[in-house]
Amino acid sequence: MNFIDVKAIKARINTDADYKAMYETMAAEVVSFHSTFEDDPSKMSRWGHHYFCKEDGSALTYDPKSPTVHVCPLCKTEYKSDLFDGVWIYQYRNHAAVALMKAAVVYKITGEQKYLDIYEEILSFYALNYESFKLHNKEGLEFDTIEEMKWGCGRIMPQGLNEAIILNRILFSMTILKDDVQATILEQFKTKFIPSVFGLLKAQVVQIHNISCWMNSTIGSMGLFAENQEMIDFAFKGEFNIGRQLREGVTDDNFWYEGSIHYNFFTLEGLTSLALFAKTFNYDFGPELKIVENMLLTAYEYAFDTLRLPNPNDGWPDVNLKTYSYIYSIGTKVFGYESGVGQLLNCILSADGERGPVPLSKPYYYENRLSYERFILLPDFKIGECTLPKAKSVKFEHSNFAVLKNDRVNLFYKYGHNGKSHAHPDKMTIEVTLDGELLAKDLSNAGYGSTICNEWHRVTASHNTIVVDGQDQTNTEPGTVLEFNDNFVDAKAENVFEDVTYNRTLAIQENGFEDTFKVSSEKERTYDFIFHASGKALTEVETVPAELGYTKNGYQHMTDVRKLVTSEDTLTLRWSINNHEFEWLMDIKDSEVFFTKTPDNPISHWRNTVIIRKVGKEASFKQQWRS
Repeated sequence: MNFIDVKAIKARINTDADYKAMYETMAAEVVSFHSTFEDDPSKMSRWGHHYFCKEDGSALTYDPKSPTVHVCPLCKTEYKSDLFDGVWIYQYRNHAAVALMKAAVVYKITGEQKYLDIYEEILSFYALNYESFKLHNKEGLEFDTIEEMKWGCGRIMPQGLNEAIILNRILFSMTILKDDVQATILEQFKTKFIPSVFGLLKAQVVQIHNISCWMNSTIGSMGLFAENQEMIDFAFKGEFNIGRQLREGVTDDNFWYEGSIHYNFFTLEGLTSLALFAKTFNYDFGPELKIVENMLLTAYEYAFDTLRLPNPNDGWPDVNLKTYSYIYSIGTKVFGYESGVGQLLNCILSADGERGPVPLSKPYYYENRLSYERFILLPDFKIGECTLPKAKSVKFEHSNFAVLKNDRVNLFYKYGHNGKSHAHPDKMTIEVTLDGELLAKDLSNAGYGSTICNEWHRVTASHNTIVVDGQDQTNTEPGTVLEFNDNFVDAKAENVFEDVTYNRTLAIQENGFEDTFKVSSEKERTYDFIFHASGKALTEVETVPAELGYTKNGYQHMTDVRKLVTSEDTLTLRWSINNHEFEWLMDIKDSEVFFTKTPDNPISHWRNTVIIRKVGKEASFKQQWRS
């Protein structure tokens, strides 16, 4: 299979304004980047997850012209420190890899020698100097040899995972230019640079995990490109080979076991890239390729009808299927235009709404619409009317979540975990859309190096579930589905806290949903049912200033706390989201009801949160939303 069809790309540029503009933009960006290109092996990169504002959790703006001043785009705070300078270097080297990708395709389109010269100069700098870059990890530790290093090291980048990603991007560019670069550069790339990276990465493939899977994917792609059988065998036949990663790491629901939407797609990026290289170099990926295809297709079943994705566990906020359209472009090249993956890509690209971007390891998009992968791999792909039927309710019991859907309601329910990796303490949380409006969402999190990540985004209180005695949940075991049908799900989780059992029943109706949440313990406890609702209340109620009594585990970030004054057993609120009105009914008998403001993601935005508090050995909470 041809990796790219230059003739088809040129034809598309001549007939499609977006393609033409993207090509011209890439050409200008390559020249601009090269005009100031400067790097040095003595410069140490640092972990990208540190590059977040301490005030609001927003990703800082990477400015290639500002290596020592780092600005938050929201609050305009300026940061100056060696740590942020090191993350800037990480960003800059990602920028360099993307510049190589752009230079490669621009040269193939134009045939102008200057683009090939730029490509060879940048590539040669990293390839020739690779082992001069110090071994280091994201914790900032440095090592002299691979034998003495602790797990997780990179040379160009702050960890092996990032090294695998950047090498994958360089491999894309070299596959485009393998017949054009100087023979000595190609030989050096194959016989020195790639083997050096292999020596670094293979020592870190040690488990079934998204990081090991990514490294294996890059090792396999390097081996296929360099015709290196040792690398190919390591990736496809080694102890933690790619087939085993898929067989053991993907649940029977076709979802990556770590339980995160983003990490599911992040892993798929490496997997689809390896599948593309296998097809390009005529290598049999193996029967597990079907698992990759199923993972791509199944995402349509758990996405909301708006194509917004639910967001349990670690990841990035406000992602949707368009966020990952570049992965679907690779998948379409592998599985075919007429495959289910190709049909789903068409639906993704034809859907309304903006693509939700990610802040780190960004793929290249023109105007956040047209991905590099679609540009080079699918130049004759035409967007037409989506013919896929609406997805229906599905029980993903091996992944500990369920999705209920009808024409007006989409409800995502996470009731358990498959382990600690990337888990949030959010058993029994839900996300809901009604008439296309987002009633309640999961924030996912800011970068792991951000204070607010652990103080708010990764605590129980930031989710739509129950907090017991002001504490975070500690259990990361699976839950159990007791009953499920197209409109109803009943699930249970035991020992969410010591001796505490949760049972949440959800039922969708034609115009809304009902929610019954029961909790029980062997001793008296304080239960806070927390629901973070988008929008605002239209109903005026009597309240007085109050305190919640807890000062950690997220409660310290709750502001403007007010307690409801009422003798009624039911609270009914008219609620507005984007000028769309809803009715929200709550059973508040024998309860205290609090209203508070809680941080969104980023935390400069706020959500309206209702907390219903009950005390006892057991409690039951009921709510209903109607449109």
